[in-house]
Amino acid sequence: MNEQSMMDSYFYALNRVIDVIYREEEDLGDILHFIVSLATELTGARGSTIRVLEQGNFDLSVVSSYGLSREYLASGAIDFGRSVTEIMEGDTIVINDFASDPRIKNRAAAQREGLRSVIGIPFTVNETTYSILRVYFTSRKVPTQEEMELLNSLGKLSCIAIERAAVNKTRGT
Repeated sequence: MNEQSMMDSYFYALNRVIDVIYREEEDLGDILHFIVSLATELTGARGSTIRVLEQGNFDLSVVSSYGLSREYLASGAIDFGRSVTEIMEGDTIVINDFASDPRIKNRAAAQREGLRSVIGIPFTVNETTYSILRVYFTSRKVPTQEEMELLNSLGKLSCIAIERAAVNKTRGT
């Protein structure tokens, strides 16, 4: 894919996500699944997740995933304690080699899943809720600036969708 057609694909995808969020009848789960599927497909990844962390709770819950097995998602392959700190500090996480990075706690699970690298971008949903978009690859990954911008945009859109759903829930709509 040449750079122009890649950028056209990114633009089209972001427009589609905005349209889905704008239409209030869409289910939050469907919106988030759409976002993780786009993150996976547009970056050539194996899979991706959106995890949410609420203040006072150190459970980094998977709220949406695409392309990854349930066994892997439940494995705790990445060090959640360190991940929580990185999320709270707003640090982007790039692990290029699961085999040698100390943040990988369950290498066997990652190996069974065929994963070698991950990009994790944290976001603040609101003053009490944080999220992270993680995109997993089967080979070493050095993301391009365009890919990082796309992932940042998708992650921010997921935060808007989560916040909008929370507001609608409190209003009873």
